[in-house]
Amino acid sequence: MLHDSYLDPDGFRLNLNALVPNLRNVTWLLQKQKAVIPDFATWYPEFQEACKKSEIMGWVVKSRNRITKESDLELLSSCQVIWTRNWLQRVEGTATFPPRMSTSEIVHALRHSKTPPVGLITVRRKWVDKALPSWELLAATAEAYSWIGQILWRAHKAFGVDRCDLADRSVECVTSALRSTLTRLPCMDLAQSELQAHFTMSGGVVKEEVEAFDPDPAKLEAAGERYGELKFPTSGPIENVPGFMAMARTMMEKDGHHATIAFLYNGERGVATRGLQFDDQNAKMLAFERLADLVESTRADGIVIISESWLAAPTERERQLKTIFFPARDRLDRAEGLTVYAATRDGRQVELLSMIERGPNGEASCGEPVEVTLPAGANTFTPIRRKWDDMEKRGI
Repeated sequence: MLHDSYLDPDGFRLNLNALVPNLRNVTWLLQKQKAVIPDFATWYPEFQEACKKSEIMGWVVKSRNRITKESDLELLSSCQVIWTRNWLQRVEGTATFPPRMSTSEIVHALRHSKTPPVGLITVRRKWVDKALPSWELLAATAEAYSWIGQILWRAHKAFGVDRCDLADRSVECVTSALRSTLTRLPCMDLAQSELQAHFTMSGGVVKEEVEAFDPDPAKLEAAGERYGELKFPTSGPIENVPGFMAMARTMMEKDGHHATIAFLYNGERGVATRGLQFDDQNAKMLAFERLADLVESTRADGIVIISESWLAAPTERERQLKTIFFPARDRLDRAEGLTVYAATRDGRQVELLSMIERGPNGEASCGEPVEVTLPAGANTFTPIRRKWDDMEKRGI
């Protein structure tokens, strides 16, 4: 698939060179069958006239001729590089690299530049054809796909049917149903965050681990049997913190651990729930950056995080310098806590903390929750607040 090879220059070029002629071949096949398609001479010329006015369909026709008769499309690639040193230090820049330069080669070049050797590198590529400079190529081919889908719908309608005889495809949103309008399939509406890769400064790949929660009735019934009656809070994010803490304590004492879970809100309406997984600080920063992207796409204006956390008081030297040398997870004197914290776009924030004591067999006991005046979750909200500020500037 074109999307799957986006970060691989050779693979992307190969898939694009296969896709564009195939898009054009659909119209050729229709024309070859015109004798058996009802009223073809009436409605097909109307489609041709509409295509002549379409920048995208004009590009498909010309590109097919270039690929089959001349050479590859002349692709250009821009590259946005984001360096995240820590929660508070994040630098963005745009660089131009040779189109055939692989993402790993780009990262290698960045690592040997003036970039400090710590933190996380995010590389976002953008492919365009020199003959269509105003369109990103995934968006352009998705638009072309919608045109082809529309003409296939019209051809089927001529026979009095509205579905294709072919079975549904492996991609969930590509079905045998046909569309009468120029509408892109949902799986082709991609966020920029899906066209990027993440690396440590040592060159290791960091994977995004953000999982959607499926409200499966069977799973909910099983949870009720295990934890008893859990009262899910139904107000706004700030007001829901005590209720979520009560749920989290019940689950923590039953299971001995608690996953990191994010609840996104628009007003008092929940719009998304995600589970976050991370093995180190880089993966954690990446998970919350990805969560910030979801905040924008869902237009969320509030968020609640439930998390099991390591806690430690700063040393006297750290207090003097107002910096942290050793994160709590690396400290010998660390303590364990269960936190529920919330923030809203209008600036409100609250956190409850329940300290965890472990029994001889590792069983967990949660203390009474206390409100934290300096929320431990403040850093993890930094990408969210940055996203809200950016949305405000853009009037979203």
